[in-house]
Amino acid sequence: MSFLLRTAELNAHSSIFNLIGKEKYKSIIRQSLNYHISDMKRFTQVLEALNLDSSYKFLAFKRSRPTNRSPIMIGTIEVPHELLELEGLRYCPTCLSEKAYLRKIWTLKPIHACPIHSCLLIYSCPQCKNFLLPKTGVLNCSRCGFKLDKGPVQKVKSMESVYWFLDILTHSSNKVFSDFASCWKAFNSFLKDDNSNTNENIFFKVYEYFSDPETSAIKLSENINNRSENSHPRILLLPFLKHKKLFNKHIKITEKNFSEYRISENSISRNLRNYEIQLILNISRFELEKLIENDFLNLGQKELYKGDIASRDIEHFLIDTYSQPKSALLTSIEAPVDNDSVQLKDVAKLLDINYDIARKLAKAGWFKLENTNEIPQAFKKYSKEKVNKFKENYILVSPLATQLKASPTNLVEKLGALGITPTNGPHIDSTAINIFLKTDVQDIKPDDLIMIKGYPTRSGRQKNTLNEISHSKDYYSLKNATALLEISPNKVAVLVQKGILRKNENNPLSVQIEASSLLSLKNKLNSENYISNVDAAKQLNCPMNWMKKYWCNTGFFNIEDLTYWKLINKNELAEVLKLKEEYITGAEASSLLGMRHSHITNLQNQELIKPYYFGKTDKKVRLFKRSDILKLI
Repeated sequence: MSFLLRTAELNAHSSIFNLIGKEKYKSIIRQSLNYHISDMKRFTQVLEALNLDSSYKFLAFKRSRPTNRSPIMIGTIEVPHELLELEGLRYCPTCLSEKAYLRKIWTLKPIHACPIHSCLLIYSCPQCKNFLLPKTGVLNCSRCGFKLDKGPVQKVKSMESVYWFLDILTHSSNKVFSDFASCWKAFNSFLKDDNSNTNENIFFKVYEYFSDPETSAIKLSENINNRSENSHPRILLLPFLKHKKLFNKHIKITEKNFSEYRISENSISRNLRNYEIQLILNISRFELEKLIENDFLNLGQKELYKGDIASRDIEHFLIDTYSQPKSALLTSIEAPVDNDSVQLKDVAKLLDINYDIARKLAKAGWFKLENTNEIPQAFKKYSKEKVNKFKENYILVSPLATQLKASPTNLVEKLGALGITPTNGPHIDSTAINIFLKTDVQDIKPDDLIMIKGYPTRSGRQKNTLNEISHSKDYYSLKNATALLEISPNKVAVLVQKGILRKNENNPLSVQIEASSLLSLKNKLNSENYISNVDAAKQLNCPMNWMKKYWCNTGFFNIEDLTYWKLINKNELAEVLKLKEEYITGAEASSLLGMRHSHITNLQNQELIKPYYFGKTDKKVRLFKRSDILKLI
């Protein structure tokens, strides 16, 4: 920056803009829309426009990725844009008097004092008090002309924190510096509420976090309690919840010392995004959607669009849900006490099975409560009555094997040889676990199993004694259905479970597929009226996810999901292909122009290209005329 400022001044130009020239400047902006002039790419283009030695490009910042918000590289360390001060100038008057150029190190916000002369950097003109802008030369204020190198020198008592930061910058890893940057972002966001987020104040908090974490945590707790008349403490903690791994200790201490919060006229309400609410309530995206959908947050229909939600509404929910002595916030949503229902961990305990098996049984619907769809996952419980009824009437293969002192691996086949079959299982209705009626197995003794020498199995070579179950003209066996669809038996069973294929309900021993449903699926797969989503994406020249966003969500066509095949109607596809003869997407336009996709929006904002919006739903796809893009090229 100072190189260009001095070049402009020496050539009698009033600014860098005038030095480069209007037309050349516009041309450079078109080539690198998202860059600051001190970025290496744009700075190199400026040097070329001025016919200056390109080796000077080392003066500029190199970025790790090609956008203006990407980290800059200092050695091997990636420094995020939040730590940079590129718009305004900061300087050391002694350095400037020694050599009149701006130092790169002054752009780093944590460097609030000169590491050479141990004096504070100056942010504004000592005479007119305006912020310094890089407009006219290096030595003079662009507004009042004050000689900046004559500014006051204010010595700093301790430089320990500055030297510590320089040590991190020059000798640490990207991981360590990333933690520093995350810490800076958190305190910057937190201090912004009372406008105390000056670079010096933020840096002091960050330095204290790394040098004395215990004191840092206690001070944060006190600070939040001091603000608790304005916002719920959990909401005040949001900047630190976004970096929970770094601030786990701070969060625990703060929650432990929470002051009681009451909503009052002093309470400040602001809009919260969904991901922020997830962090505040410590719940998943799915759980939040259920809370909104079933109006547990008392938002009403207006909020069902999943937009911004007022923090005041979240505070009401926090107070109602987490009311405890001293308002100690629970780390997970606890369901109200209910003697008729139990949590999944209690299901596992009652049935004497592991948690994963209990989860599979619950997923299959064995213990489902009435109106369970209206209960969010955070409050999920199961019918205690149904759990006890299951325990009374059924037994799983694993505890049965323990009871019979047999191996669970082949127990199902051995019992099958005795004419005893599970009521549910992988080869019956795709239930993940084999389940037997207790009345069917209550008379079985270990000696009965020892006497069985030969029995049919579902793996390896079948014994000659195993008679293949025949099928009538109305049904296909699992083996024949597998051959007809050219997929595995497990996949056929999944199609049955999802209702795409129908099975014979009167024969629980094996899966027999209704011929009508099987032939209907086969005919659809072979139909000339449909095309696979993969082939459709190739014809549209776009990835699968973009095809869904551009053409499915906008109503041009639907993808028929048959689990293992996804089909698109060819007539609907043809309509899109016809539209694309004249119009192209933003991604295709950027490809033709040889630019990043984000640049297309900048060209649109500059009115260099005109967008057209199409769609059959409330969602539209943005397209551009192919001819307009070719003209621009």
